[in-house]
Amino acid sequence: MKQLDVLKNYAKAVAIGAYDSDSPGLFGKHDNVRRYWEDRFNRTVMSQFLAPVVERQRESSSGIRVMDLGCGAGEGLGILTSLPQRARNLDSELEKVLDYRDISHYKGVDISPAMIEKAKSLHEKRSQASFEVADLSEGLPIEMGEPPYDVYFSSYGALSHLNDEALGKLVGEICKHIEDRGIFVADMLGRFSYEWPGYWGNPNDNGSKMNTYSMSYIYPPDAKGEIEVERFPIRFWGGAEFDRFITEIAADKGAKVIRRRLCDRSILVGRHMNTREFNPEAPPIRAAVNSLHQINCRTDLSQLIFEYHPQPNHPHLNRFFDNLQNSWNAVVYACIEALDRWRTPQKLELEPLAGYPPVVQDAIRTIRLAVRMAPSLRIDDPRANLVEPQLAYLLREVEWNLQQGLGASHGLLAVYEFKK
Repeated sequence: MKQLDVLKNYAKAVAIGAYDSDSPGLFGKHDNVRRYWEDRFNRTVMSQFLAPVVERQRESSSGIRVMDLGCGAGEGLGILTSLPQRARNLDSELEKVLDYRDISHYKGVDISPAMIEKAKSLHEKRSQASFEVADLSEGLPIEMGEPPYDVYFSSYGALSHLNDEALGKLVGEICKHIEDRGIFVADMLGRFSYEWPGYWGNPNDNGSKMNTYSMSYIYPPDAKGEIEVERFPIRFWGGAEFDRFITEIAADKGAKVIRRRLCDRSILVGRHMNTREFNPEAPPIRAAVNSLHQINCRTDLSQLIFEYHPQPNHPHLNRFFDNLQNSWNAVVYACIEALDRWRTPQKLELEPLAGYPPVVQDAIRTIRLAVRMAPSLRIDDPRANLVEPQLAYLLREVEWNLQQGLGASHGLLAVYEFKK
Protein backbone atom coordinates (compact mmCIF):
# COMPACT_ATOMS: atom_id res chain seq x y z
CA MET A 1 0.00 0.00 0.00
CA LYS A 2 2.81 2.44 0.86
CA GLN A 3 4.56 1.76 -2.46
CA LEU A 4 1.24 2.38 -4.22
CA ASP A 5 1.01 5.75 -2.45
CA VAL A 6 4.48 6.67 -3.73
CA LEU A 7 3.56 5.72 -7.30
CA LYS A 8 0.30 7.68 -7.12
CA ASN A 9 2.17 10.69 -5.73
CA TYR A 10 4.68 10.83 -8.57
CA ALA A 11 2.10 10.10 -11.27
CA LYS A 12 -0.01 12.98 -9.96
CA ALA A 13 3.03 15.27 -9.79
CA VAL A 14 3.83 14.58 -13.45
CA ALA A 15 0.21 15.10 -14.45
CA ILE A 16 0.00 18.60 -12.93
CA GLY A 17 3.28 19.67 -14.54
CA ALA A 18 5.38 19.78 -11.36
CA TYR A 19 8.37 18.40 -13.29
CA ASP A 20 8.14 20.84 -16.16
CA SER A 21 11.18 23.11 -16.14
CA ASP A 22 9.21 26.27 -16.84
CA SER A 23 7.16 26.17 -13.62
CA PRO A 24 6.86 29.51 -11.72
CA GLY A 25 9.74 30.65 -9.54
CA LEU A 26 7.69 31.38 -6.41
CA PHE A 27 6.42 27.82 -5.95
CA GLY A 28 6.52 24.37 -7.49
CA LYS A 29 9.22 21.80 -8.03
CA HIS A 30 11.52 24.21 -9.86
CA ASP A 31 11.12 27.30 -7.72
CA ASN A 32 13.84 29.93 -7.31
CA VAL A 33 15.45 28.23 -4.31
CA ARG A 34 15.74 25.02 -6.30
CA ARG A 35 17.30 26.85 -9.25
CA TYR A 36 19.64 29.27 -7.50
CA TRP A 37 20.45 27.49 -4.22
CA GLU A 38 19.92 23.73 -4.29
CA ASP A 39 20.95 22.78 -7.83
CA ARG A 40 23.93 25.11 -7.56
CA PHE A 41 24.96 23.54 -4.23
CA ASN A 42 24.78 20.02 -5.68
CA ARG A 43 26.84 21.01 -8.69
CA THR A 44 29.53 22.71 -6.63
CA VAL A 45 29.98 19.80 -4.22
CA MET A 46 29.98 17.09 -6.89
CA SER A 47 32.34 18.90 -9.25
CA GLN A 48 35.22 18.34 -6.84
CA PHE A 49 34.80 14.59 -7.22
CA LEU A 50 33.83 14.33 -10.87
CA ALA A 51 36.44 16.65 -12.39
CA PRO A 52 39.30 14.11 -11.96
CA VAL A 53 37.11 11.30 -13.33
CA VAL A 54 36.23 13.29 -16.44
CA GLU A 55 39.86 14.28 -16.96
CA ARG A 56 40.99 10.63 -16.81
CA GLN A 57 38.32 9.62 -19.30
CA ARG A 58 39.21 12.44 -21.68
CA GLU A 59 42.86 11.36 -21.61
CA SER A 60 41.80 7.84 -22.60
CA SER A 61 39.33 9.20 -25.20
CA SER A 62 36.40 7.49 -23.55
CA GLY A 63 33.30 8.99 -21.98
CA ILE A 64 32.04 8.39 -18.45
CA ARG A 65 29.20 6.04 -17.59
CA VAL A 66 26.52 7.27 -15.18
CA MET A 67 23.69 5.41 -13.47
CA ASP A 68 21.00 7.70 -12.02
CA LEU A 69 19.33 5.92 -9.10
CA GLY A 70 15.77 7.19 -8.74
CA CYS A 71 16.12 9.43 -11.78
CA GLY A 72 12.62 10.89 -11.71
CA ALA A 73 12.17 12.91 -14.90
CA GLY A 74 15.90 12.74 -15.66
CA GLU A 75 16.77 15.98 -13.90
CA GLY A 76 20.10 14.54 -12.79
CA LEU A 77 21.33 14.62 -16.37
CA GLY A 78 20.94 18.40 -16.37
CA ILE A 79 22.68 18.74 -13.02
CA LEU A 80 25.65 16.63 -14.09
CA THR A 81 26.14 18.48 -17.37
CA SER A 82 26.26 21.89 -15.73
CA LEU A 83 28.86 21.28 -13.03
CA PRO A 84 31.05 24.40 -12.55
CA GLN A 85 34.76 24.06 -13.27
CA ARG A 86 35.75 27.40 -11.80
CA ALA A 87 34.06 30.49 -10.38
CA ARG A 88 32.60 33.01 -12.81
CA ASN A 89 34.60 36.21 -13.35
CA LEU A 90 34.36 39.22 -15.64
CA ASP A 91 36.99 37.98 -18.10
CA SER A 92 35.72 34.57 -19.14
CA GLU A 93 32.66 32.42 -19.43
CA LEU A 94 31.80 29.84 -16.79
CA GLU A 95 33.39 26.52 -17.72
CA LYS A 96 31.74 23.17 -17.01
CA VAL A 97 33.31 20.01 -15.67
CA LEU A 98 31.52 17.92 -18.27
CA ASP A 99 28.88 18.22 -20.93
CA TYR A 100 26.80 15.72 -22.84
CA ARG A 101 29.75 14.83 -25.08
CA ASP A 102 31.68 13.56 -22.04
CA ILE A 103 28.99 11.00 -21.18
CA SER A 104 29.17 7.77 -23.13
CA HIS A 105 26.13 6.31 -21.41
CA TYR A 106 23.59 7.62 -18.91
CA LYS A 107 21.13 5.10 -17.49
CA GLY A 108 18.23 6.46 -15.46
CA VAL A 109 16.13 4.11 -13.36
CA ASP A 110 13.01 4.88 -11.33
CA ILE A 111 10.14 2.97 -9.78
CA SER A 112 7.53 5.27 -11.31
CA PRO A 113 6.40 4.48 -14.88
CA ALA A 114 4.99 8.00 -15.16
CA MET A 115 8.37 9.48 -14.29
CA ILE A 116 10.19 7.27 -16.78
CA GLU A 117 7.83 8.26 -19.57
CA LYS A 118 8.34 11.92 -18.68
CA ALA A 119 12.12 11.45 -18.70
CA LYS A 120 12.01 9.80 -22.11
CA SER A 121 9.96 12.65 -23.56
CA LEU A 122 12.24 15.33 -22.10
CA HIS A 123 15.49 13.69 -23.21
CA GLU A 124 14.47 11.97 -26.43
CA LYS A 125 17.21 13.79 -28.37
CA ARG A 126 19.98 12.52 -26.08
CA SER A 127 21.09 9.33 -27.80
CA GLN A 128 23.41 8.33 -24.95
CA ALA A 129 20.55 8.40 -22.39
CA SER A 130 18.28 5.47 -21.59
CA PHE A 131 15.54 5.14 -18.99
CA GLU A 132 13.86 2.13 -17.46
CA VAL A 133 11.47 1.24 -14.67
CA ALA A 134 13.21 -0.48 -11.74
CA ASP A 135 12.60 -1.00 -8.03
CA LEU A 136 15.78 -0.10 -6.13
CA SER A 137 14.54 -1.95 -3.05
CA GLU A 138 15.35 -5.12 -4.99
CA GLY A 139 18.97 -4.12 -5.52
CA LEU A 140 21.11 -2.55 -8.22
CA PRO A 141 19.24 -2.87 -11.56
CA ILE A 142 21.93 -4.31 -13.82
CA GLU A 143 21.95 -7.08 -16.38
CA MET A 144 24.40 -9.96 -16.49
CA GLY A 145 27.68 -8.65 -17.91
CA GLU A 146 26.61 -5.00 -17.80
CA PRO A 147 29.80 -2.87 -17.66
CA PRO A 148 30.52 -0.94 -14.45
CA TYR A 149 29.69 2.75 -14.12
CA ASP A 150 31.98 5.57 -13.15
CA VAL A 151 29.25 7.38 -11.22
CA TYR A 152 26.27 5.97 -9.29
CA PHE A 153 24.21 9.06 -8.72
CA SER A 154 21.04 9.98 -6.81
CA SER A 155 19.40 13.34 -6.19
CA TYR A 156 16.79 14.98 -3.99
CA GLY A 157 15.95 12.24 -1.52
CA ALA A 158 15.50 9.40 -4.01
CA LEU A 159 17.31 6.85 -1.84
CA SER A 160 15.51 7.92 1.34
CA HIS A 161 12.61 5.79 0.13
CA LEU A 162 14.72 2.72 1.00
CA ASN A 163 14.93 1.18 4.45
CA ASP A 164 18.33 0.29 5.91
CA GLU A 165 18.30 -3.28 4.63
CA ALA A 166 17.45 -2.28 1.06
CA LEU A 167 19.91 0.62 1.01
CA GLY A 168 22.65 -1.58 2.41
CA LYS A 169 22.02 -4.14 -0.31
CA LEU A 170 22.09 -1.47 -3.01
CA VAL A 171 25.35 0.11 -1.77
CA GLY A 172 26.94 -3.30 -1.35
CA GLU A 173 26.13 -4.20 -4.95
CA ILE A 174 27.55 -0.87 -6.13
CA CYS A 175 30.81 -1.67 -4.31
CA LYS A 176 30.93 -5.03 -6.08
CA HIS A 177 29.98 -3.61 -9.49
CA ILE A 178 32.62 -0.86 -9.73
CA GLU A 179 35.76 -1.66 -11.69
CA ASP A 180 38.77 -0.15 -9.89
CA ARG A 181 37.00 2.85 -8.39
CA GLY A 182 33.67 4.59 -8.56
CA ILE A 183 31.79 7.66 -7.29
CA PHE A 184 28.61 7.24 -5.24
CA VAL A 185 26.36 10.28 -4.72
CA ALA A 186 23.65 9.90 -2.08
CA ASP A 187 21.12 12.67 -1.55
CA MET A 188 19.13 11.87 1.60
CA LEU A 189 16.55 13.66 3.73
CA GLY A 190 18.22 15.12 6.81
CA ARG A 191 17.02 13.77 10.13
CA PHE A 192 17.71 16.95 12.11
CA SER A 193 16.03 19.52 9.89
CA TYR A 194 14.03 22.21 11.71
CA GLU A 195 11.17 21.21 9.41
CA TRP A 196 10.49 18.14 11.58
CA PRO A 197 11.98 18.28 15.11
CA GLY A 198 9.51 15.58 16.09
CA TYR A 199 11.67 13.15 14.09
CA TRP A 200 14.93 13.99 15.82
CA GLY A 201 14.37 11.31 18.44
CA ASN A 202 16.87 10.32 21.07
CA PRO A 203 20.44 11.36 20.21
CA ASN A 204 21.66 7.87 21.17
CA ASP A 205 19.52 5.90 18.71
CA ASN A 206 20.41 5.41 15.05
CA GLY A 207 17.17 6.82 13.66
CA SER A 208 16.49 3.73 11.53
CA LYS A 209 12.73 4.10 11.89
CA MET A 210 10.88 5.16 8.75
CA ASN A 211 8.75 8.27 9.36
CA THR A 212 5.88 9.80 7.46
CA TYR A 213 6.56 12.28 4.67
CA SER A 214 4.59 14.07 1.96
CA MET A 215 5.28 16.18 -1.10
CA SER A 216 2.44 18.61 -0.51
CA TYR A 217 4.75 21.45 -1.53
CA ILE A 218 4.60 20.49 -5.24
CA TYR A 219 0.99 21.60 -5.59
CA PRO A 220 0.06 25.19 -6.50
CA PRO A 221 -1.18 27.30 -3.59
CA ASP A 222 -4.65 27.60 -5.13
CA ALA A 223 -4.98 23.81 -5.19
CA LYS A 224 -4.52 23.44 -1.43
CA GLY A 225 -7.33 21.42 0.05
CA GLU A 226 -8.59 20.29 -3.35
CA ILE A 227 -6.03 17.56 -4.04
CA GLU A 228 -5.52 14.50 -1.89
CA VAL A 229 -1.87 14.41 -0.82
CA GLU A 230 -0.30 10.98 -0.48
CA ARG A 231 1.79 10.27 2.61
CA PHE A 232 4.46 7.59 2.68
CA PRO A 233 7.39 6.41 4.84
CA ILE A 234 10.84 7.95 4.43
CA ARG A 235 14.19 7.25 6.09
CA PHE A 236 15.72 10.41 7.59
CA TRP A 237 19.49 10.45 8.19
CA GLY A 238 21.98 12.24 10.42
CA GLY A 239 25.39 12.87 8.87
CA ALA A 240 27.48 10.80 11.29
CA GLU A 241 25.14 7.80 11.25
CA PHE A 242 24.97 7.81 7.45
CA ASP A 243 28.75 7.94 7.16
CA ARG A 244 29.13 5.00 9.56
CA PHE A 245 26.51 3.05 7.64
CA ILE A 246 28.16 3.56 4.24
CA THR A 247 31.70 2.96 5.53
CA GLU A 248 30.71 -0.33 7.16
CA ILE A 249 28.90 -1.56 4.04
CA ALA A 250 31.91 -0.72 1.84
CA ALA A 251 34.35 -2.44 4.18
CA ASP A 252 32.18 -5.54 4.27
CA LYS A 253 32.31 -5.73 0.46
CA GLY A 254 36.07 -5.21 0.32
CA ALA A 255 35.96 -1.62 -0.88
CA LYS A 256 37.76 1.35 0.63
CA VAL A 257 36.34 4.83 1.05
CA ILE A 258 39.16 7.02 -0.24
CA ARG A 259 37.26 10.34 -0.32
CA ARG A 260 34.06 11.57 1.23
CA ARG A 261 32.06 14.78 1.60
CA LEU A 262 28.92 15.27 3.71
CA CYS A 263 27.05 18.57 3.38
CA ASP A 264 23.79 20.02 4.65
CA ARG A 265 21.70 21.59 1.90
CA SER A 266 18.67 23.82 2.53
CA ILE A 267 18.99 24.28 6.29
CA LEU A 268 16.55 27.17 6.57
CA VAL A 269 14.94 26.97 3.13
CA GLY A 270 13.68 23.38 3.10
CA ARG A 271 10.40 22.65 1.34
CA HIS A 272 8.44 22.07 4.52
CA MET A 273 9.52 25.34 6.13
CA ASN A 274 6.76 26.78 3.95
CA THR A 275 4.10 24.15 4.58
CA ARG A 276 4.74 23.86 8.35
CA GLU A 277 3.26 20.41 7.94
CA PHE A 278 5.62 18.80 10.44
CA ASN A 279 6.57 21.84 12.55
CA PRO A 280 3.96 24.58 13.13
CA GLU A 281 6.72 26.86 14.49
CA ALA A 282 8.78 26.77 11.28
CA PRO A 283 9.02 30.23 9.67
CA PRO A 284 8.18 30.26 5.91
CA ILE A 285 11.67 31.38 4.94
CA ARG A 286 11.74 29.49 1.64
CA ALA A 287 8.82 31.56 0.36
CA ALA A 288 10.62 34.77 1.34
CA VAL A 289 13.87 33.70 -0.34
CA ASN A 290 11.93 32.77 -3.49
CA SER A 291 10.57 36.30 -3.44
CA LEU A 292 14.08 37.79 -3.09
CA HIS A 293 15.04 36.21 -6.40
CA GLN A 294 11.87 37.26 -8.22
CA ILE A 295 12.14 40.15 -10.69
CA ASN A 296 10.10 43.28 -9.83
CA CYS A 297 8.89 41.71 -6.59
CA ARG A 298 9.54 43.41 -3.25
CA THR A 299 9.85 41.18 -0.21
CA ASP A 300 8.80 41.70 3.39
CA LEU A 301 12.27 41.19 4.84
CA SER A 302 10.88 40.48 8.31
CA GLN A 303 9.73 37.13 6.87
CA LEU A 304 13.40 36.13 6.64
CA ILE A 305 14.03 36.30 10.39
CA PHE A 306 14.71 32.89 11.90
CA GLU A 307 13.70 32.23 15.49
CA TYR A 308 14.99 28.89 16.70
CA HIS A 309 13.31 27.00 19.55
CA PRO A 310 15.86 24.74 21.30
CA GLN A 311 15.09 21.04 21.36
CA PRO A 312 15.54 18.93 24.53
CA ASN A 313 18.44 16.47 24.63
CA HIS A 314 20.19 17.91 21.58
CA PRO A 315 22.77 20.42 22.90
CA HIS A 316 25.09 20.11 19.90
CA LEU A 317 22.30 20.80 17.43
CA ASN A 318 21.01 23.64 19.60
CA ARG A 319 24.45 25.29 19.50
CA PHE A 320 24.62 24.86 15.73
CA PHE A 321 21.19 26.35 15.10
CA ASP A 322 21.77 29.17 17.59
CA ASN A 323 24.96 30.17 15.78
CA LEU A 324 23.25 29.97 12.40
CA GLN A 325 20.30 31.97 13.70
CA ASN A 326 22.53 34.79 14.97
CA SER A 327 24.58 34.89 11.77
CA TRP A 328 21.64 34.71 9.37
CA ASN A 329 19.59 37.30 11.24
CA ALA A 330 22.57 39.68 11.48
CA VAL A 331 22.73 39.85 7.67
CA VAL A 332 18.97 40.35 7.34
CA TYR A 333 18.91 43.10 9.97
CA ALA A 334 21.89 44.79 8.33
CA CYS A 335 19.94 44.95 5.07
CA ILE A 336 16.80 46.26 6.77
CA GLU A 337 18.80 48.92 8.58
CA ALA A 338 20.64 49.95 5.43
CA LEU A 339 17.38 50.32 3.51
CA ASP A 340 15.93 52.40 6.32
CA ARG A 341 18.93 54.75 6.23
CA TRP A 342 19.76 54.85 2.51
CA ARG A 343 19.08 58.58 2.24
CA THR A 344 21.98 59.23 4.60
CA PRO A 345 24.69 56.88 3.20
CA GLN A 346 27.43 58.58 5.23
CA LYS A 347 25.87 56.95 8.30
CA LEU A 348 26.13 53.45 6.81
CA GLU A 349 29.26 51.96 8.30
CA LEU A 350 30.86 49.52 5.85
CA GLU A 351 32.77 47.68 8.56
CA PRO A 352 30.50 45.30 10.50
CA LEU A 353 30.79 44.65 14.20
CA ALA A 354 33.46 42.19 15.23
CA GLY A 355 32.46 38.84 16.68
CA TYR A 356 30.71 37.36 13.64
CA PRO A 357 32.29 34.69 11.41
CA PRO A 358 34.21 36.13 8.41
CA VAL A 359 31.49 35.08 5.96
CA VAL A 360 28.94 37.07 7.96
CA GLN A 361 31.16 40.13 8.24
CA ASP A 362 31.72 40.04 4.49
CA ALA A 363 27.97 39.67 3.85
CA ILE A 364 27.10 42.66 6.05
CA ARG A 365 29.77 44.77 4.38
CA THR A 366 28.54 43.77 0.92
CA ILE A 367 24.84 44.37 1.51
CA ARG A 368 25.54 47.81 2.96
CA LEU A 369 27.59 48.65 -0.09
CA ALA A 370 24.86 47.34 -2.42
CA VAL A 371 22.27 49.56 -0.76
CA ARG A 372 24.60 52.57 -0.89
CA MET A 373 25.25 52.11 -4.63
CA ALA A 374 21.78 50.98 -5.74
CA PRO A 375 20.12 54.43 -6.13
CA SER A 376 22.85 55.58 -8.55
CA LEU A 377 22.46 52.60 -10.90
CA ARG A 378 20.16 52.78 -13.91
CA ILE A 379 17.96 49.81 -13.09
CA ASP A 380 14.23 49.46 -12.65
CA ASP A 381 13.33 49.15 -8.96
CA PRO A 382 16.89 48.81 -7.59
CA ARG A 383 15.61 47.39 -4.31
CA ALA A 384 13.67 44.51 -5.92
CA ASN A 385 16.09 43.80 -8.75
CA LEU A 386 19.49 44.46 -7.20
CA VAL A 387 19.48 44.67 -3.41
CA GLU A 388 17.13 41.76 -2.74
CA PRO A 389 18.81 39.25 -5.11
CA GLN A 390 22.16 40.25 -3.61
CA LEU A 391 20.76 39.60 -0.13
CA ALA A 392 19.59 36.17 -1.29
CA TYR A 393 23.04 35.20 -2.54
CA LEU A 394 24.69 36.47 0.63
CA LEU A 395 22.32 34.44 2.81
CA ARG A 396 23.09 31.45 0.61
CA GLU A 397 26.79 31.92 1.31
CA VAL A 398 26.15 32.14 5.05
CA GLU A 399 24.16 28.92 5.07
CA TRP A 400 26.65 27.06 2.87
CA ASN A 401 29.69 28.17 4.86
CA LEU A 402 28.26 27.40 8.30
CA GLN A 403 26.80 23.97 7.47
CA GLN A 404 28.53 21.02 9.13
CA GLY A 405 27.04 17.97 7.40
CA LEU A 406 25.02 17.07 10.50
CA GLY A 407 21.86 16.16 8.63
CA ALA A 408 20.45 19.40 10.10
CA SER A 409 18.80 20.31 6.81
CA HIS A 410 16.21 19.21 4.32
CA GLY A 411 18.86 17.48 2.24
CA LEU A 412 22.01 15.65 3.32
CA LEU A 413 24.28 15.46 0.29
CA ALA A 414 26.91 12.75 0.66
CA VAL A 415 29.55 11.96 -1.96
CA TYR A 416 31.92 8.98 -1.69
CA GLU A 417 34.69 7.60 -3.82
CA PHE A 418 35.06 3.85 -3.45
CA LYS A 419 38.13 1.88 -4.47
CA LYS A 420 38.63 -1.87 -4.61
